[in-house]
Amino acid sequence: MFVDRAGFWCRVLAARYGEEAGRLEFGGRSVSPWWREIAKIRDGVGEVDVGWFAGRVSKVLGDGTNTFFWFDRWLGDVPLCMRFARLFDLATNKLSTVADMCKLGWEDEGEVWSWRRRLWAWEEDMLGECRALLDTIVVQSNVSDRWQWDPDPYKGYTMRGAYQTLTSTDLPTGSVEGFHCCLAFVEGQVTN
Repeated sequence: MFVDRAGFWCRVLAARYGEEAGRLEFGGRSVSPWWREIAKIRDGVGEVDVGWFAGRVSKVLGDGTNTFFWFDRWLGDVPLCMRFARLFDLATNKLSTVADMCKLGWEDEGEVWSWRRRLWAWEEDMLGECRALLDTIVVQSNVSDRWQWDPDPYKGYTMRGAYQTLTSTDLPTGSVEGFHCCLAFVEGQVTN
């Protein structure tokens, strides 16, 4: 789903469950148990837990057209919506890409900073910290954004690597409960 967004099966899932910020939605109460487990793998089981898979992939920035500024993990260990949660809550442009934000300008008086209300002093300090991070960013035209499998950025994602990650990581108890069938499938793929 990360690399073939235009694929037929990805479009079917988006039509069935919905999509927001480039991510397939969970789907509500009428969702199948299989899809619920997939969502747990991606999102984790608690509000703070990022999920074992989402916590191990990040975006490598190119032109910024396929990277969501607030939602994708492209600048640091967590998405900006988590790192600067208060600013995210106040932002009016939650679904903007990095390219969109860069075009508007993220310097001191840039047009990108559009808030629901005027920022308080401590929020201005947080914005200064965010802008300091953005000062180091160079958007590369004619280079596509891409996903990176962080456990092995050179080889990329493999079934064997995912299996090793699942079996060697201390995952929270709740996030392992639904993985038994996934592990069995992965074990079959790795050993075959």
